[in-house]
This record gives sequence, C-alpha cells and structure tokens, in this order.
Amino acid sequence: MNLKQKLIEIKENDYQAPPGAFGLVQEMIENIGSPDAELRDELIYTTLTHWIPGNTLTDDELKQMIPVVLDKNHLLFKVGETGTDSVFTRAFSSLVIPLLLIRHRESPYLSREQVHQIKAGVFSNVRGERDYRGYDDEKGWAHAVAHAADALDDLALCAELDANDLLTILNLVQEKMTITERVYTDGEDERMVCSIMSVLKRKILDEADIVRWIQSFGEVEKNPEYIPAFRQKINIKNFLKSLYFRVKYNDADVELCPVIEKTLYKIEKVYYS
Repeated sequence: MNLKQKLIEIKENDYQAPPGAFGLVQEMIENIGSPDAELRDELIYTTLTHWIPGNTLTDDELKQMIPVVLDKNHLLFKVGETGTDSVFTRAFSSLVIPLLLIRHRESPYLSREQVHQIKAGVFSNVRGERDYRGYDDEKGWAHAVAHAADALDDLALCAELDANDLLTILNLVQEKMTITERVYTDGEDERMVCSIMSVLKRKILDEADIVRWIQSFGEVEKNPEYIPAFRQKINIKNFLKSLYFRVKYNDADVELCPVIEKTLYKIEKVYYS
C-alpha cells in the first residue's frame, strides 16, 4: 500500500492514528511537496492538522521534526526559484510551522533556542521566496506567500519573540506586500494582515513604530516601469484596505485607522479626493 492509499484509509477512519504513526509522519514530510494536489493538500497536510495539535505525537517526536522541516530540502528548498514545482515543498513545509507552534503555545515543549531556530528559518524563507503564484489550475495551491503569512502569524504570538523580532515581521510583510511581479489575487493580503494583528495583540511595540511602518507604504520607491509600478500600487492599496477594516472590526488600535486613511490618500489621491 503506497502513502496515498494509507492516508485515504486514515481519512476514512476519521484520522485515527495507526501504531507507529511517527514513521508515517516522516514519510509524509518527505513527500510534503508532491505535485499531486490531493496527496499534498487534502491528505498529507490535513492529516498533520489532526495529529500535531491533537497530541498524536510525543514532544520528542515533534522536536525531531523541526530540523527536517527547516532544512534545505523542505522550508528552504530551492528558495528563490520561480515557476517550478519546488514551490510546493516550501509552501507546505511553511504550513507545518503553525501546527508545531500551536502545540507549543498550548503545552510548551520547545526551548527558547528552538523557537528562535524556527524563527530564523521562517524569516529566511520569507526573504528568499520569489514564487508568488496562488492557485495553479493544473497542480492546485502553491500559495507560498499566504502560507508564509500563516507561519509569521503564529510566530508573532510566541512569547519568545521580542520587539525587534516583531519589527522584523512588520518589515517582511511590507517586503512581500510591495512586490511588482504580479497582483495578488488569492487572499494573500488578508493572510498577511493576520500576522500584523498578532503583532498588535502582543502590545509590546511602540505605537510610533507602527505608525511609521504604515506611513512607509506611502514612501515605497516606485518602479520606473509603468506596469510593475501599477501592480505594486494595487498590492499596497489592497493590503492597507484589508488592514484598515481588520483593525476597525476588531477595535484594535483604532487610532491607526486615520493613519491608514492618510497613507491611502497619499498613494492614490485621485480616488480619495
């Protein structure tokens, strides 16, 4: 019975873990970037969402997973490459990170050093990612930027990260929300806003730093070519609008709303006059 058949059977059995589940998890991680969307997304990832937060694995087994997920064959696999299947390995390795951190926040099992190892891997992945595809009609979800946003979101909630780490998250989000290669169309802006809301929830950054960060979207250096500059402006506007309504809806630092409004006006006066 191959891996796909095993996981289909487990799914049909309501994700009950068989004996020796960790060996099967290791096999899933080896195949996390399969171009087969059903295997990658509906079977491997979905099974992990049941088993990692659900205490199927021991703390020691989870710790063994971390260096593998973070290595150059997974989270950093061919990072910087575009238009190839390597994106699936990076993107779905990213999705394992929140599962590991959710379990840690519920019942701490990681040392401070291990959390910072995860942080370093995620930051490297976000900095290096250049494949901005969302849904691929042939092979399903790539969504590397959205998945990286999920990892940043859960990292931001970890008490082990300090104010400097949170400022780095803000800057990484800005870096990815100001790209010129394409206009995001698959909810990447909303997923990135989740990480910002988690940063705000920590309440350890000075408001002045957050205000300056928002205002800096209006100072982003524009690409000299029209189409790249146009794409970038659309990405920035969509992100700021998503941030505005999330802040307002959650009554979180609502004094930031006027700052966002003014920044949007600066970016596109023609529509806000």
